[in-house]
Amino acid sequence: MCRKLVGMFMLILSIVVAGGCVAAGQTGTAAPASPGNPGANAGTNQPPINQAAVDPTSGKQLYSAYCALCHGPEGKGGGPFSPQLKVLPPDLTQLLKGNHGLFPEMRVREAIDGEFGKPSHGSPEMPIWGPVFRSMAHGRRDSAQVRINSLVKYLESTQEK
Repeated sequence: MCRKLVGMFMLILSIVVAGGCVAAGQTGTAAPASPGNPGANAGTNQPPINQAAVDPTSGKQLYSAYCALCHGPEGKGGGPFSPQLKVLPPDLTQLLKGNHGLFPEMRVREAIDGEFGKPSHGSPEMPIWGPVFRSMAHGRRDSAQVRINSLVKYLESTQEK
């Protein structure tokens, strides 16, 4: 019981930290190099960081920040937090196969949003992200629906055929 509580606390803490960084357009990297600022990568073999590439509504970046801990970096399940769960996260790259070759867009959207309060994702252990995304919204271009749409489209792009 204590191990599970500590695990859930660590999951929530990492999600809040990652979500705050994505919402703020930060990835833990320094500002890009400029004439007056050589950047944190000066003197290293790494190229300068392009902050313009950080998009808080990018489906891939949202997936990395909110889903990969449980579903894994490729969406196949087995993320670093998955051993803490009672029900293993599903392989998100197989949603087409489990739905007669059609991507279940509405079901995925509902599972992410959690708006209807039903455990459509199969386990109450999966956090619902709609309220989190709504709390981070800064206007129409950064609304919760934009984030959810981006995440759904990203998941659709990862499907194995």
